[in-house]
Amino acid sequence: MINITTIIVMLVIGILGGFISGLVGIGGAIVIYPALLLLPPLFGLPTYSAYIASGLTSSQVFFSTLSGSLNAYKSKNFSRTLILNMGSGMVIGSMLGAILANLINVQFVNTVYIIIALLALILMFIKVTPSTSHIKLNRLLLITIGGIIGLVSGIVGAGGAFIIKLLQGYIPINSAIPLILGSILFTPLGMKMGQKIPDYIQKTIICVLIVVAIIKLIF
Repeated sequence: MINITTIIVMLVIGILGGFISGLVGIGGAIVIYPALLLLPPLFGLPTYSAYIASGLTSSQVFFSTLSGSLNAYKSKNFSRTLILNMGSGMVIGSMLGAILANLINVQFVNTVYIIIALLALILMFIKVTPSTSHIKLNRLLLITIGGIIGLVSGIVGAGGAFIIKLLQGYIPINSAIPLILGSILFTPLGMKMGQKIPDYIQKTIICVLIVVAIIKLIF
């Protein structure tokens, strides 16, 4: 039996994650994972385990990133070499991370998320100046970095690993569908808004969300 409350809550979480994902150029997991753990109980729904939350996050990240990538592909700054090399490493790493997630406890999964969130928060304040000159990419380095990022983020579903999580039974379809739909519909809107909103406002939004999520998971 389909629970209307579940559909609405998942749709709202998907909309929030998709919009933020497009707005500031992140995968959405930084918002989706803690939202899945914290919001459903507030509406009388069962609490998702860290493993289910991770699985649902991976489904949102997969389709949200796919939607955003199709839009970004049209940009003149889109680098196929960077995507193919670093992306391949992330795919392998995230799958391995998804498998390893079964061997560790819930507290460790949440700790990994907090570490990722803190790193994201720190990186927000590091100013990077884009280079207009041609940059030679080291394929081995890109694959290695992608693999490490995928491994760590795959544990909490941030790196995708959608198929692995699905096969493991950690993605309840009734919850995943509205989550994915909300994300896909609002990721492009977030991207359009991101082009109009000043960088400092975008950073402020994501910093506030990260801090709130970390505090909630710790306490």
